[in-house]
Amino acid sequence: MFQNETIILEQIPKYEEIAYTNLHKNYVKIVRMNALIGILFGIAVSVAIFFVFEEFERYYFIIGFSLLMLLMSLFPLLTYKKKKYAFRQHDVLYKKGLIFKTVNIIPYIRLQHVVIKQGWYAKKLGLATLELHTAANDRVDVSIPGLTLEDAERWKSFLLNRLQEIEDEA
Repeated sequence: MFQNETIILEQIPKYEEIAYTNLHKNYVKIVRMNALIGILFGIAVSVAIFFVFEEFERYYFIIGFSLLMLLMSLFPLLTYKKKKYAFRQHDVLYKKGLIFKTVNIIPYIRLQHVVIKQGWYAKKLGLATLELHTAANDRVDVSIPGLTLEDAERWKSFLLNRLQEIEDEA
């Protein structure tokens, strides 16, 4: 018989109270390297601006561009510690953000594809990124960086096994 029971708000579990896992401590090395590349790019463009623009204008462009590149390069260093993840029985959560905080919650039943990616520097450090795709779009829905390769492979295996269990239940 059809039932449509009332849900009481206090009975719903709060995702804010979940014990999240931090990214691997070596991931900060990747963030620092990316910041250094951004700063070096900023210096190179500032030098180019110095030779292209008139004397009066060039200093405004150089100062403005340098400040922008410095901010863009250092911001990921500040947000690094705010990135956390959690795997639960029915879903995965990924939390990030310093100013604008975001928590992505993806139910396993929506997962279509799980990918492990490694850049050259991440490979050197033994780190990987776990990408979770759903059927909703063709982009990556959640990308969890800073996992050890072993952990990423174990989580991928867990997710694929969990998907098979959900499919068997249906």
